[in-house]
Amino acid sequence: MERIKLSSILLFILAVTFIMQVRISPSTTPYWLFGLIFLALLLFLSIDIIKIKENIYFKLKEALLWIIVVTIIGSAFGSSIIVRHQTAPVYQVHDIILQQESAIRFLLDGKNPYSATYFNTPLEEWHYSDTEINPALYHFVMEPFYLIFSLPFYFVSNHTIGYFDGRIPLLFLFLSTLLLTLFLIKDQEKRHLFIALFTFNPATVYYTLEGRSDIFMFAFLFAGLFLLCKQKYSLSGIPIALAFAVKQSAWPLFPFYIAFLYFRTKSWMKTAQAIIPFVLVFAIIVAPFLLWNSKAFIDSTINYLSGSTQHSYPIAGYGFGKLLNEFGFIKDVNAYYPFQIWQAIIGVPLFTALVMYLKKSPQVSRLILVYGIFLFVYWYFSRYFHNSHLGYLSMLFLTAYFWPKE
Repeated sequence: MERIKLSSILLFILAVTFIMQVRISPSTTPYWLFGLIFLALLLFLSIDIIKIKENIYFKLKEALLWIIVVTIIGSAFGSSIIVRHQTAPVYQVHDIILQQESAIRFLLDGKNPYSATYFNTPLEEWHYSDTEINPALYHFVMEPFYLIFSLPFYFVSNHTIGYFDGRIPLLFLFLSTLLLTLFLIKDQEKRHLFIALFTFNPATVYYTLEGRSDIFMFAFLFAGLFLLCKQKYSLSGIPIALAFAVKQSAWPLFPFYIAFLYFRTKSWMKTAQAIIPFVLVFAIIVAPFLLWNSKAFIDSTINYLSGSTQHSYPIAGYGFGKLLNEFGFIKDVNAYYPFQIWQAIIGVPLFTALVMYLKKSPQVSRLILVYGIFLFVYWYFSRYFHNSHLGYLSMLFLTAYFWPKE
C-alpha cells in the first residue's frame, strides 16, 4: 500500500476548514456543491493508494487539484461579490476596495484620485470607528498601477454583469500566480503542497476574500522573481516595477534586488543596465500622477503612512508603536512619532547582515527570505503593523521555502 501524500492531507484539511467558514453560494446552502467538492477531495486522497501508471497518476492529481482550487476559490469570490452587490456596497468588503472603485471613477472623470477626498462615496459608510473618522477619506494610499491595471476589468464587468467589484482583478491575479507555479516548481508533490498552502493559507485567504491588496502586488512580484530565477535580469525589472507601482510593501525589496543583481553579474555596469527597465516602467506609471499634483501624491502615498501629514494613519496594530502607546510613551496615536529612528537603529545592522547572507549564496529563495525578514522588522517598528501584514509575511516565507534551487 502506498503512503498518502502530505499534499493530499493538507489540501483536505485546509479546503474543508475554508468552505466551512465562508459562503460558496450567493443563495441557500449548495449541498450539491459541497458533495462535489468532497468527492473531488476523496478522489485526490484515494489516487495516492491506487496502483496506476505514473503518467496517469500525475495527470489525474494535477487535474483534480485545479478543479478543487478553482471551484472553491471561484465559488467563494463569486458568492461574496454577488451578495455584496445584492446587499450594500460596504457589505463584507475591505475599505481599500471601496476606495479603489471610487478612485477609478474619479480617474475616468478626470479627477485626481490623490487630491480628492472620499466623502459622499461608499467609503464614508464603511464602519471604521464609533468615534474616529476614517483617515482614508482624505488620502488614497495605493500606488497608481492598482487603478490602471483594474481599468480593463472595470469596463468588461460593467458591460457584462453590469457592475464592478475590485476583487475581480484580485481573483484574476491570484489564479495567475498559482498558474505560474506550473512552470516554476517541477517536483509535483512540492508544487501541490505549495498550491494547497498558498491557496488556503489561513493567515491570508480570508483577507484576500475581503479584498485586501497584498496578492494584487505579490502577483507581479512573483512574476518578476520567476524571471530572475530564469536569469532574465533586465526583463524581471518590468513586473517588479509594476509591483512597486501597486503597493509600498514591495519597496524594501529594492536594495536587496540591487545587491542580488550585483552578486550575480559581478559588475556594477551590468547591474545598472539590468535595472533600466525597472526604472523606466516605474517612472512611466508614477510620474504622471506625481506631476499632476506632487504634494497630494506624496502626502497620500508616503506622508500618510509615516504620520507626517494631516489626517495621517494612526499608530495601530500589533507592533512597537502600540507597545509604546500601551506603556504611555506615546499619548496620542494620531500624533507624529519618529519611528524611523528605531527602524534605522535596528534596520541598518540587520540589513548589513542580510546582504552578507545573500552574498554567500545569491539565489532567489534567499532574496525572498531576506526581504521577508527585513520587512518584518521594518513593519514591526513602523507606525502600524496589522494582521494582514503578518499574513503577507507568511506568504513570503512560504514562497521562499518552496522556491526551487538554482
